[in-house]
Amino acid sequence: MENEALSTYAKGDEFEEQVFQFLTGEVQKGRFLFRPEYCRVFRKKGYYSRDREDFIVFDISLEVFLPGLEKPSILVLIECKNYSGTVPVGEIEEFGFKISQVSGVNVKGIFASASAFQSGTFNIARNKGFGLLRYFNQAEFRWDLPRTLLTGARSANSRKRAEIEYALTEPRFQPAVYSVYSVTPYGYADGWEGLWKGLNLEAAFTESDLGVILQPAVVAKVRVTYVSKNSIENLAERVLRSISYIRGFVDLSKLVANESIHGLVVSFHEDSPSALGSINFSPLQIRIFATDKRSYLARFTLAHELGHYFLDHGRFMRRECIRLDDIDHSQSIAIPKSEVERLEWQANTFASCLLMPREEFLVVLGALLKQNGIKDRGHGRLYLDGQRENLINFRLITTAMSRYFEVSVTAIRLRMRALEVLVEAEIPSPRVCYPKHLSIAARPSW
Repeated sequence: MENEALSTYAKGDEFEEQVFQFLTGEVQKGRFLFRPEYCRVFRKKGYYSRDREDFIVFDISLEVFLPGLEKPSILVLIECKNYSGTVPVGEIEEFGFKISQVSGVNVKGIFASASAFQSGTFNIARNKGFGLLRYFNQAEFRWDLPRTLLTGARSANSRKRAEIEYALTEPRFQPAVYSVYSVTPYGYADGWEGLWKGLNLEAAFTESDLGVILQPAVVAKVRVTYVSKNSIENLAERVLRSISYIRGFVDLSKLVANESIHGLVVSFHEDSPSALGSINFSPLQIRIFATDKRSYLARFTLAHELGHYFLDHGRFMRRECIRLDDIDHSQSIAIPKSEVERLEWQANTFASCLLMPREEFLVVLGALLKQNGIKDRGHGRLYLDGQRENLINFRLITTAMSRYFEVSVTAIRLRMRALEVLVEAEIPSPRVCYPKHLSIAARPSW
């Protein structure tokens, strides 16, 4: 039991250090609500309680001063906890009591946790006027985007509120972009800006004082530019010409060797249960988690990460880690809505164009259709519906092309859709049994 208690304390200290270092960095880099020269961040500082006639020590405190004054005009007190389970209601009640005892200054409180909160804690925090914050170590992120892509108020609509509530209360929740999710007296927020707004820190100052100490607002801009499918297709073709591609599957190792002179390092590692691959722009490195380098999934993952590289996404992200459900999700997106969706859609589109070059793809498709006597009967070059013959033809063609280009049948199907050579009708749900005598050549004979 003693060792377990020491382990719990060590986890708490480590989490407290993470929050302290991050918050200190935010203030020093001018990302906090107020200018750095008017802010001080402390760890384990005590504040006087008239009720106790003694000092209460808080994990982290942030003091904001007006010019020329020795006492802070506003004080943000932060308690940091890292529980193995959810944060109980009693802890929130105790924190509310502690901050209420600090007098002589405008006090705001934040209870920061690495673990999830019990839902009953929300009302207590709101009614007591402080915030609950769930903080995630950014090393766990799938994407690491610059702050300029994340600025702006976080006024939560019902759907957004539900997402934030889930992030706050679900122990297994994994972050994607935002390092914090919070509930404040003024509502729910994702991101630090929304937290500070929700605590209404500006209300402690007059307009003239704010004019002096307030950090100039960063205007949020959509920085990830729109890139058309044709532009991505043309980029992929230029990249293929750089390795003198003519036909057959695309040898990505040639491409990697070509780009090594520009500092790109690609390495392969054992299969990972949590990631398919990752790219880091500083240093410039791609990592693929696949024991079989030639597997269809490993090839598409590498092509996806190369997409980020060739599309110059280092302007918009520091690093990215991709999982299987990220690929599945971004392939289902017709119109990207967010910054991250746009980045992932562009990388996936590039991967598809790179691995299945347009001209070669259409030549191979035409040869296979002719070889197997599949004709356009007014519905399109390849028609897919619930009819047995059409299903067999579709499976025959896509499987042969999958083997030829060394990509999955799903990737072939999506490429056919993009090039508008596949017409899909409503397909009934019952599965179709293919005849046992049907054989599919490993490669077309052309």
